[in-house]
Amino acid sequence: MKPKAFVEHLRANQNKNKTLKSLFSSQFLGKLSEQELTGIKTSIEKEISNRQQAVIDEKIEFLQSLGYKVEK
Repeated sequence: MKPKAFVEHLRANQNKNKTLKSLFSSQFLGKLSEQELTGIKTSIEKEISNRQQAVIDEKIEFLQSLGYKVEK
């Protein structure tokens, strides 16, 4: 499965709370080992952290463009 198709499949299997439906979870995640799931979890946590930092950096740049001094 190509990455784009995988993402589309994930999005199609989200419920209203943006979490994976149990059917998808049991069919896909149930087939992975604990080590593979831990690796996926670590990668997801890193991606979330990177995205959060990008938002913070964007807001800092915005404030600096307005002339504010921002200390990190």
